[in-house]
Amino acid sequence: MAETEPVAARLLRGDSGLTDLIDARDLPKHDQRFEVLGALDEASSALGVARAVSTRSETRALLLDIQRDLCWMMSELAVARPALARAPAYITPERLHALEQAFDALAAAYPSPPAFTVPGDSLVGALLHLARSIVRRAERHVTRLAHAAPLPNPHILPYLNRLSTLVFVLARAEEAEAGLAAPTLAHGTRGGL
Repeated sequence: MAETEPVAARLLRGDSGLTDLIDARDLPKHDQRFEVLGALDEASSALGVARAVSTRSETRALLLDIQRDLCWMMSELAVARPALARAPAYITPERLHALEQAFDALAAAYPSPPAFTVPGDSLVGALLHLARSIVRRAERHVTRLAHAAPLPNPHILPYLNRLSTLVFVLARAEEAEAGLAAPTLAHGTRGGL
């Protein structure tokens, strides 16, 4: 499809606001699917920045695995007609279980604070919180896409939901390892979150 098309022709279509998916051509760049793919790409990029500054080898390895998962997820979602997708799903129950296991281990070692926190106590912690918020945005976009048509893989939404909670506790682990005894709370523990 697009691989055989001259680069200049692809650029001109792009200049006019059109682009391609794996199985469809000339879609408007504002199509909901591109919102999904863009948010997932942003999430992976933000996780990559956090991985680059993390001093914990466990964090770096986990984030790289997650970034690879997000790349696979983008591949799974980059089809206009999911029923025609032939590749096997990569985001599987096993990948969900891996996220859950990582969360359980980190949550046991680094308990959550009693209220909402304000990101910024450490660079890597703040970057992880930024990535978490981007993951949440990606999740919202994916839910819109899922309500319009079935997703090619039913494990994508649960994965994103678990990922945001994992990234939250990963930020807590990074801050604790940096010597921060307790994160800065958004407000006191007297009511509210």
